[in-house]
Amino acid sequence: MRRPARSEHSAPGDARSPACARSHRARQPLPGGVSSGSPCRRRRQASARAEDLEAHLRAGEARPPSRGVRGPRISPGPATSRRTRARAGRSTPSHLRRVRAVELPLESVPNFSEGRDAGTIDVLRSALAAHTDVLDVHSDADHNRSVFTLVGDDTSLVEALLSGVACARERIDLRSHEGAHPRIGAADVVPIVALDPRDRDRARDCALRLADRIGVELDLPVFLYGESAPGRSPAFYRRGGPAELQRRIDADELRPDYGPARLDERAGGVVVGARRPLIAFNVNLATDDVEVARAIAAVVREKGGGFPGVRALGLFLPRAGHAQVSMNVEDYEAAALHEIVQRVEGEARVRGVGVAGAELVGLMPAGAAAAAAGAMLQIEGFNASHVLELRLLESRT
Repeated sequence: MRRPARSEHSAPGDARSPACARSHRARQPLPGGVSSGSPCRRRRQASARAEDLEAHLRAGEARPPSRGVRGPRISPGPATSRRTRARAGRSTPSHLRRVRAVELPLESVPNFSEGRDAGTIDVLRSALAAHTDVLDVHSDADHNRSVFTLVGDDTSLVEALLSGVACARERIDLRSHEGAHPRIGAADVVPIVALDPRDRDRARDCALRLADRIGVELDLPVFLYGESAPGRSPAFYRRGGPAELQRRIDADELRPDYGPARLDERAGGVVVGARRPLIAFNVNLATDDVEVARAIAAVVREKGGGFPGVRALGLFLPRAGHAQVSMNVEDYEAAALHEIVQRVEGEARVRGVGVAGAELVGLMPAGAAAAAAGAMLQIEGFNASHVLELRLLESRT
């Protein structure tokens, strides 16, 4: 049974500035683990494959058979449901089914409760980039939220996220925060994502190490979710906002998994956990009526009998001047994006409203885009393996 960890610092501020200062360290290289074989031998084999491919391409011939070990390809077949069909062959993506030569990094997509102050957003990016590769930053003034996408090895990722949470604790004050998106913390939610399903245990371990250090070194309460706490999602903690969360803690209805049993006055708490890749996706409506957005969200979300693995909220964005259906698609293979958009369009049309566009928050797996492209172009059996660049990447993995 996990017991909350207590800070060893005499004051909560002791760990903040040093962590922000660490954001200017030199970037650390990403280590690549290998499964077997000597480096020299692998380089010779890779070189030979490249020469074979080049020779065949010059001769106008088809690509030669791979010398690597290829796992079986599973045809979708006439599955009885989208969820069944999706689960049929996704234990490992097709481009990872051969023997792995290089260990993939872990991904994190931390959400910070600041989308308007460019200076704070830059400081957060610097803190994260000092240890990892920051691939994307998505900031939204109406949501007043920034979503960062970063990758790194386990140790670098923990250091980067610890620095980012420390900077958020120092620079973001929830007492004066205004935004459409629900939150319970300055560093609101910090997921650890395994890009390769074989690394899910590794992601869980990384999340627990991060949670422990946030509780001990930054004296912030940490709540676990996802694969780190099955059955609990960020929404479980956000319900009612920070004040309601503190009431539930005081009533002994729940306790933080790490750190103190009281939310920080300025920074609140942090939700940390390992999860599978998801797609944060919003559809904007050509209306300012938030009730229309809420009604559509209730129809498309899984809880209301809609798409499997879809969580949805109806929000009003005052700066943009329109309502929005804000969604997390937790299983894009069971709930395709183009089908979700079509459903939202249909539900909006019934209510006399049009769709003003869609928005991707952060990055998404190539398979989701390929599935949408195949459906729109009506290409039978089209998937990510039919995309040139992805097939080339597969051949070199």
